[in-house]
Amino acid sequence: MSGTRDGQNEYERAFEGRLAEQCVRFARVDQSRRCRFGRDTLKTFDYLIYSRQGGCVLVELKGRIFRGASLAGRTGLQTWVFADDVAALARWQRQFEIECPQACGIFVFAYRIDQIAADCDGLEVYEVDGRRYVFLAIERRAYQSCMRPRSPRWKTVSCPAGDFRSLCFPVERLWLGD
Repeated sequence: MSGTRDGQNEYERAFEGRLAEQCVRFARVDQSRRCRFGRDTLKTFDYLIYSRQGGCVLVELKGRIFRGASLAGRTGLQTWVFADDVAALARWQRQFEIECPQACGIFVFAYRIDQIAADCDGLEVYEVDGRRYVFLAIERRAYQSCMRPRSPRWKTVSCPAGDFRSLCFPVERLWLGD
């Protein structure tokens, strides 16, 4: 990831810019400390989006670079996350569901498009600081149902390409609905 400005990386700046452009109400969650739940500490998620349909969306943002020539078929996309991200997002979702049954945990993958002529397959492209980004989302439960170990050493998991293609959706659906 590139350097930070105001404590944010390029993916966070791009995502927040996209949310602001769409007039989406959101809050950035303080990542400087883990929260305590009893004896456990728990990693926090990145954003809380207030849905126009009611409820709230807990977002874990993952920045990745897409170096391919086309997003058609959604091939060549990195979909790995830390196993701790999945577990923490599930725990937060359960906590939020107590007060807000419609609460939903989502992984948002912010793909920076590396090739200038890359075909974005009709997906909304957000441009900032001379860079182009596409945002794809997948519900935490869907991700968790198909995730596979990626690196035991780094404690990462990933969603197989075919599953990701069938389960991901443009992030704009979060605020525009189906």
